[in-house]
This record gives sequence, structure tokens and C-alpha cells, in this order.
Amino acid sequence: MFSSDFNKNLKKVLVSYKKDADAALKSAEYVCGLFKKNGIEAIVKASMDIKSSDTKNVGLIVVCGGDGTLLITLGKIFPKLSEVPVIGIDFGTLGFLVEVPERKKKDAVERFLDGTLEFIPRMVIDIEVFRKGKSIEKLAALNEATIAREKSIHARVINLTVFVNGLRLNDYRADGLIIATPTGSTAYSLSAGGPIVQPDMSAFIITPICPHTLSNRPIIINPCELKIIILPQERNIFISADGREGLKLDSDDEIIIKKYPSKVYLSSSLDNDYWNILRTKLNW
Repeated sequence: MFSSDFNKNLKKVLVSYKKDADAALKSAEYVCGLFKKNGIEAIVKASMDIKSSDTKNVGLIVVCGGDGTLLITLGKIFPKLSEVPVIGIDFGTLGFLVEVPERKKKDAVERFLDGTLEFIPRMVIDIEVFRKGKSIEKLAALNEATIAREKSIHARVINLTVFVNGLRLNDYRADGLIIATPTGSTAYSLSAGGPIVQPDMSAFIITPICPHTLSNRPIIINPCELKIIILPQERNIFISADGREGLKLDSDDEIIIKKYPSKVYLSSSLDNDYWNILRTKLNW
């Protein structure tokens, strides 16, 4: 999709930046000024300080920072602005999510306004936690959902059972379990030994973290209904979406993970294709 699908009747732009990063703030203010010169309302907010009221009438998100800043921003606006396009302006190292280099921020804005900036739809996962049959939390993640023990050098493995569309897949004994999207395949899942999956595909990547049984390897499945049951155990276990603050889980809690009906639209690089970014980032 191109920005011509999004820029008609654009009323307001939310420009997010990495908090306490002067260079990112300066860039955000510059981008804000570009839109104002074109008669479009624009506001600048630190990613961690975004409030629900800031999202009213917003038709575009611009993120000045890194992949972490983008994930924090999405956590603040999702699902209210789930179909709103996002331009990621990168600082420092090349990002997998924020693909526009800082020096080309003006080009990106101009291409958005003239309708030629490309956006790639990215799958999101929907996460719901049930306790004694009652829903207690709903989350969404662009990269991954992680179920893991509390950090401690004395912590033991956790025990989980995973079902795919009601059919038992496996009992896992591991330090944790990651359910990643293709976009998240180059994040925590990759560090845990998971595969790289082309980001515009639809798939779930199930990656155990340091499994007790070495034959428990990462697997890729079609999007479905995953049910994860926390087996009885005496240790603190948490679930986190995209690295945000975790929710403590109890024994017998059930986590249902599905493909979210909406997608996130991320701007593509102006002059780098995905494979070039992959080679550069991974030093191939």
C-alpha cells in the first residue's frame, strides 16, 4: 500500500520521540514543522507520555527513535489507532521496524504527502488471559508474547501445555516460551534460536527459551487459536507483550492467542530493501 491510501483528508499527525533523547526531540519538532507548513495539525509527544486524548483525529504516526520507541508508541495507541500508518525514523543503528534514516526524514514526509511512500502491513497477535474461566487481561503485540519465569539465578524451569485449535501440541519444560509474529522473528525469538520469517507473511513462531528437552525446537504454524495452560508450579511466571511490563500468572491460567483482525502499517525504507537491511543488521 502507498501513502495515497492514507493521506486523503489527513487532519492530525502525532509525532512520537524517544524520551530524554535531545536529537530525537529535535528531529520530531522538525517533522512537526513540515506538516504544519502544509496546513496539517501536528503534535510532539515523548513515546512514554502519550495519552488517549493525544490520539483524537490522528491519521498518521511518526516515530523518531529506534525499534523500542516504536513498540512503546504502539503500546500506547493500540488498538484505537490500529489502522493508522506509522513512519519510523531511525537514529543510530539500522532498525528492523524504523527503516527511514534520520537524514531522510524530510524526503519521507514529502513522499507521504505526494502519495508515493510505501507501507507494509504487519500482522499483530491478540492475547487474552483467563483465570478460572474469566477474562482478566487483553493485550496486543507486534513482535511477540513472552511467557517466562521471574528473573533469578535460582529460578527453575516452568511447565506449560500448548494446544493448537484445540489439539494438544506439546508440554514444554523451559525457561519460557515466545509466540512471535513474522515481524518479531528478528527480535527476542531470534536470540532464543528461532527462525527468520519474512515480515509480511502470516504465521506464528513458537520458540521455547532454553528448553529442558533439546528436541523441543522452534516451529512455524499458520495463524490459529493457541491455548497455553500454566501447569501447577511454585514460582512466579509472567506474560509480556513486546517487552512491556508483565502480568503475573497463576497456576491453571489459560492464555488464548489469535491473529488480531487489524494490522499495523509500517513505512518501508526509502532506498533499502528488506534483504539488504537483514544483511546489514546481521553482518552477513
